[in-house]
Amino acid sequence: MSEPTPTRAPEALPVVSEHKLIRVVGEGSGGQVWLASNVLGTYRAVKVVYASRGNRKPIEHEFNGILKYEPVSRLHDGLVDILQVGYNPEGGYFYYVMELADDAVNGQSFDAQEYVPRTLEQDMAQRRRLPIGECVRLGAAVASALGFLHRHGLIHRDIKPSNIIFVNGFPKLADIGLMMGISEAKSYVGTEGFIPWEGSGTVHADIYSLGKVLYELSTGLDRLKYPELPADLGTSSEDRDLVEFNAIVLKACRKVPFKRFKSAEQMMSAILSFQFSVSEARKKETRRFRSAIVGIFGAIVAAAVIGLLVWRMVWLVQHR
Repeated sequence: MSEPTPTRAPEALPVVSEHKLIRVVGEGSGGQVWLASNVLGTYRAVKVVYASRGNRKPIEHEFNGILKYEPVSRLHDGLVDILQVGYNPEGGYFYYVMELADDAVNGQSFDAQEYVPRTLEQDMAQRRRLPIGECVRLGAAVASALGFLHRHGLIHRDIKPSNIIFVNGFPKLADIGLMMGISEAKSYVGTEGFIPWEGSGTVHADIYSLGKVLYELSTGLDRLKYPELPADLGTSSEDRDLVEFNAIVLKACRKVPFKRFKSAEQMMSAILSFQFSVSEARKKETRRFRSAIVGIFGAIVAAAVIGLLVWRMVWLVQHR
């Protein structure tokens, strides 16, 4: 397959082999995302990317990124699967077919005309601040997928809540339009607030972006307010967990790149270790509480026994 030749985007409906396009459900970098169904009636997502006379570099980047990403996309549960790639030279576009995100309301059972893809951004809009337990599970899953990408020589460059979708309830990295190889030059693309000062295109930059995602998830605040914490923090166990979890966010978002986590796997390990330490702390707290209750109960029983003995002695003295 050769690269698409720059041309005018056709007015006709794109043609995607063995798929029926239903309607546009999103706009990605350089193209549209369609809800489609295949010959078996299974719903899929299809991104159609048009070449342009004005600037073909973004199209070339996405095409080259897909060529590198497609072979590894189905090898990790945290990456959106690429199922088919096609090219229409007459229409001046290429497309790729992906597994479909859950519907925001009804999961995998939905009306095609009402379908809205479920993203992490939508979850946050509805719930504002996620429980730390959910932040841990989601952060570990995304860090694992990110580490897998990096091990295969790829950089995502645009990690943000809207680019994390859910498939059967499991979070996956999506929108791979800005993906590039680690060996390629650094750049300054992505979304404001999720890009470190030095630019995107490195392992450390992806880690920074994921740190900002976890900041928004755990605090409910916009990433531009980093490193502020919620003004209403109290002394509940959830609030204490947030303060401790924030240490992971701070390390991921250090201004100096080499002071961040060395790899996404190291960040994942820190998140999982946090979960274990919090769980152990909860168990110790429970054991201390139980010990205190037992101690208090024992003291009450002892006092009652002593009181009974004293009363008995007094009674015996009075009735001699």
